[in-house]
Amino acid sequence: MNPNLLLTTGIDPHRSPRNPALGLAWLLLVLTQPAAGQLAAWDFTGDNTASASSAAEVYDGKLDSASTLTRGSGAAASAANNSFRSQGFGNDGIATANTDYYQVTLSAAAGYTLSLGTLDARFSGTASFFAAPGVTGHFAYSLDGATFVWIGSPFVMTAAGAMPQIDVSGIPELQNVPDATTVTLRYYASGQTATGGWGLYSASTGQYGLAISGTLATSAMPSLTLSASPSSFAENAAAATGTVSLPAPAPADLVVTLASSDATEASVPASVTVKAGDASANFEITPVNDALADGAQGVGLTASAAGYTSATLAITVNDDGDAPPNLSPGAIAFVGFNADGNDDLAFVALAAIAANDTIFLTDKAWNGLDLGKSGAFDSGEGLVSWTAPAGGVAPGTVVTLNNLHNATRSASVGTLAAAGNFDLSGDGETVYAYQGSAGAPTGFLAVIATQSVDATSGTGLGSSHIVYLPHHADVAAYTGSRSNQAAFATYLAAIGTPANWVAEDGTGDQHNNSIAPDVPFAMQAFTLAGAAGYATWAKDHANNEAASVDSDGDGVPNGVEYFMGETHGTFTPNPAPANGRISWPHDAGADATYTVKTSTDLSHWETATAGVKDTGDSIEFTLPDGATQIFVRLEVVTRP
Repeated sequence: MNPNLLLTTGIDPHRSPRNPALGLAWLLLVLTQPAAGQLAAWDFTGDNTASASSAAEVYDGKLDSASTLTRGSGAAASAANNSFRSQGFGNDGIATANTDYYQVTLSAAAGYTLSLGTLDARFSGTASFFAAPGVTGHFAYSLDGATFVWIGSPFVMTAAGAMPQIDVSGIPELQNVPDATTVTLRYYASGQTATGGWGLYSASTGQYGLAISGTLATSAMPSLTLSASPSSFAENAAAATGTVSLPAPAPADLVVTLASSDATEASVPASVTVKAGDASANFEITPVNDALADGAQGVGLTASAAGYTSATLAITVNDDGDAPPNLSPGAIAFVGFNADGNDDLAFVALAAIAANDTIFLTDKAWNGLDLGKSGAFDSGEGLVSWTAPAGGVAPGTVVTLNNLHNATRSASVGTLAAAGNFDLSGDGETVYAYQGSAGAPTGFLAVIATQSVDATSGTGLGSSHIVYLPHHADVAAYTGSRSNQAAFATYLAAIGTPANWVAEDGTGDQHNNSIAPDVPFAMQAFTLAGAAGYATWAKDHANNEAASVDSDGDGVPNGVEYFMGETHGTFTPNPAPANGRISWPHDAGADATYTVKTSTDLSHWETATAGVKDTGDSIEFTLPDGATQIFVRLEVVTRP
């Protein structure tokens, strides 16, 4: 259906309380004599899925490294409320060669130096894992990403909660780190059981499970500069010309190291030499022509050299007309899995699937790299392709894929083809659904897994698109409601909830043993609840008035109140910033979409691409650091 109207909250936008003149003076003081403050922090409230990484809620704008917390391969993700957890730490001791760790990278943006101050973290896990004599933890750092040095002494925790604060301000290597150097921090742990869960934890909103303090100061070194001609070009264009320049001619040959933030979009040579007596040197910027319909891609180029402040340059690589996948992440969701007998799967269409649309399903492992940017499946194992029938498939339709392990394979709707040996394992399996071609995905749709070791990062999928079943389940089926949601997309949360599944994991063939779940899987269609759309809400609460109208005169349009779950019974208050955030309630049953936008002048608005978090019952926006004034608004599009 067509959206009714684009809405903006009538709520007064948040303005920073700083006086502009005083703010400028304060900013200059920070640049010349910085005080230690929070550089990066992670709030895990609302995180309850086995995520491969976690984006920081607080991240200083003068840092240019990735703002994500990641895992080593030995610290596989495991689900736990309000946590970033793993069952991989085990009880085998700690060594920098181990792969069971959490990792953060920090590097100053060009023109700044980085000094670290303190590390704070909160942990929680399985009681038997941290039982006396407790969990031993130890942080380490590296300046090259390969050689790690321990920070202080190991610390022991025998209860969940905050670790002792670690002061790193006395480590010379972590002070005044130039912008060309990346600091890598790792946390290692060893507990009392082989598989007990343990990880970073936030007990409540605003409490950071991991926080890093320090300072970022302006550098006193002369600066390199970068330019490109042209700075925006198509992915199938000839190489562009990059130029690195010095403020004065080089007294001797100077080797300048070059890097591209995304070599799958545009590559540069490893280095270029500015000859003695010259003040600049040219190099080639080579675009990469991929098969993804990825629009305009921003790429950051960096130039660094000893004795100089690094330079960065943003260039744009434009798509040359590749066709996008027909379906988006979450267009389908798995509702049945069987690794016994001849193997079976079932999925529900949560969006319309057009006639002859093809979806590929494979149990090959993904390598965890970004789609279209070195991301690929490993060799071996099998693949099936499902093609929609001539009439397409309506949202809510359940499709069963039967006997996938043999030649009699069939689908309840559409047709199947196979390549390789598609054989689901009862000892842990991951199945990926995607579009594109058999060997080259252009867009992932859904994942179902009975383990957490296979990568889902790089697929473009969020946690709501991934179903994690009980560990090593042989047979599993979704048993939650199929008729209580106002929009098909909101079924994703129910399907991703482990309590809404029933599973078996035992010896022998369990796929048809008269103990639930059994095959064939239920084919009851998913339907929408009859009274949750905006029109029904407006009839009950807003005199049938349009979504753009403010029926109760409190400054908030009807459509926004519907989105927030309000009923016009009381005055809707303005959102107030708390702990550096603004939060709006979000009724997950509301059939509507939202966008958070920011402005510095109330005339030019930009969609917020960072700092926005949907917790399921609220939309949170973390205010950016360093702004003297910012306006924030919530825009909502409702459907009837």
